[in-house]
Amino acid sequence: MATKTAKPEVALATPAACLADLTRFGAPITRMVAGPMEAWLQWQADTLKAAEPVMKGWLERRRDATAATLETIERLGRCGDLGEAALIQGEWIDGAMKRLNADIQTLTDHAMTLSQEAVTVTRRAAHSAAEMPLAARPRSMEKATEVEAAA
Repeated sequence: MATKTAKPEVALATPAACLADLTRFGAPITRMVAGPMEAWLQWQADTLKAAEPVMKGWLERRRDATAATLETIERLGRCGDLGEAALIQGEWIDGAMKRLNADIQTLTDHAMTLSQEAVTVTRRAAHSAAEMPLAARPRSMEKATEVEAAA
C-alpha cells in the first residue's frame, strides 16, 4: 500500500514584498523597477476611472434601446395599417441610429482621452528615466541617449 507524502507548500510573495526585496540592490535598481511599475499602475487606475462614465452611458443607451424595441413591438402589434407600421419602424430606426451615433462619439472621445493620458505617462516615465544615474540605466536607454545626443 502506497503512502501519500505531503507536498511542500510554496509561499508566493506578494508584489509589495518583491519590490521591498529589491531594496537590497540599492535605490537606483529599485527606482528602475518600481518607477515604471508605479507609472503603469497609475495609468491603469486613471484608465478605469475614465472608463466608468463611458460604460455607464453605454449601459443607459442599451437600456433605452431595449425599452424602445419593446415599445416598438407593442405598437406594431396594435397597428393595423401598413403605412403606420412603416412609420413606427422608421421611428425605431431613427432612435437606433441616434444611439449608435452617441456610442461612436463617446468612444471617440474616450480614445482621445486615453491617447492623451498615454502620452502624459510616457513623458513622465521618460523624465524619470532621464534623472536616473547612468550606472542604473539599462543598455537600451544608454544607446537612446547617445542617439539623442548625436542628433
